[in-house]
Amino acid sequence: MAELLPLIKKSLAPYLTRRVWWLAFSGGLDSQVLLHLVWRLRELAHSSDTSFPEIRAIHVDHQLQAASTAWAEQCEQQCVAYNIPFTLNVVNVEGRRRGIEDLARDARYRAFEAALGAGDLLLLAHHLDDQAETLLLRLLRGAGVTGLAAMPVRRVLGAGELYRPLLSTSRSELEAYAAAQKLSWVDDPSNLDTHYRRNFLRQQVLPRLTRHWPDYRQSFGRAAALQAETAQLLHGYISQDLANLGAEDGSLNLQKLAALPEIRQRAILRQFIINRSELALSSAQLGTIVEQFLCAGDDRQPQFRLAAGVLLRAYNQQLFCELGAVEAPSLLPDELEWNLPGELLIPGIGRLFATPGGSFMPRGSVSIRFRRGGERCRLAGHAHRRPLKKLLQEWRLPPWQREVLPLIYCGGELAAVADLAVCEGFSAAVGEEGWKIQWVPETLT
Repeated sequence: MAELLPLIKKSLAPYLTRRVWWLAFSGGLDSQVLLHLVWRLRELAHSSDTSFPEIRAIHVDHQLQAASTAWAEQCEQQCVAYNIPFTLNVVNVEGRRRGIEDLARDARYRAFEAALGAGDLLLLAHHLDDQAETLLLRLLRGAGVTGLAAMPVRRVLGAGELYRPLLSTSRSELEAYAAAQKLSWVDDPSNLDTHYRRNFLRQQVLPRLTRHWPDYRQSFGRAAALQAETAQLLHGYISQDLANLGAEDGSLNLQKLAALPEIRQRAILRQFIINRSELALSSAQLGTIVEQFLCAGDDRQPQFRLAAGVLLRAYNQQLFCELGAVEAPSLLPDELEWNLPGELLIPGIGRLFATPGGSFMPRGSVSIRFRRGGERCRLAGHAHRRPLKKLLQEWRLPPWQREVLPLIYCGGELAAVADLAVCEGFSAAVGEEGWKIQWVPETLT
């Protein structure tokens, strides 16, 4: 059995320049061992007058066990003995549609993310047995390549980064270390409840695997690592596809997408929606989206609503993924005054900003109106006035955005169309410093 201190020292060496190391400290065997190892590393560094990151422990009390308050107190006492600052987060685990394990995990990671400052490192004590259990659970759920990569060794978390330095170490090695160092830890009785899926695997399934495949943990760990490499490789290819098919407004070119093989279409659509909304789609949802959007004619404008108010819709062979879609106001304000350069909030519609260094030069009082029909505009540098309706069509602005597009008037005359165009007579002349207009709309249906 390998000595853990040299292994953890080598593993954490690249992170010695970080300002703070947070340690997720539940008080169980795994986190007790990790805390003791990190404390020993700090003591060695201090004894040799070597700089070392600040260590902080964070404990999350899910309030799911009667003894949880006592466990938190034990964790705090342990940190006091090690002279390590201790942070306690008490969370409420609520929800009905998901399992208590998933809800508790979400609450825990939200607490971790809130604690991390810029560049901070969060250390988690997950080990090789945890990784094997996670891989098997994901396999039983029918996960794809990304899911079968199981837990990553490291990933971004909030303003900092998450790192699992013990992921290649078995639980038996941690137990041997704890016995040698005479460590004590909290035993959560819920870990014996086989009603929970992970506990059922741990108590009923994996011991039987051990009899026939004693090295299954290492095999599962290698399999997860290979899936992680494959997922990273595929992500690179799909990211390049998205760059080639994407537009400046964040939409996706459906015509180009339709020319690709179906398996590639689905992968690109899945990643496009994840990037825009963080929603992972089922195979059935992807099939419906392919049918509705890639098989739609140029004159159709299909829509598909996902969870959390996310809305997919197409216009001019471009796919838009919009977050938090809400109903457009039934009554738009007739006119709003705007005192540049201040920000103008239009409730339920969006925000207008004006910053120095642009081409718009207001002349007279500035106000905001919305389309009523019949508006005409002579664009700066053009000889003739043209219907605004025709201009919006040429600019390929989606119809649902046109009705709430703010029109900027000066002295009652149309002077600019949001941040899309400036009308003749309202452009900054040579030597004049104009304003740069920025329009940030809310997502509207």
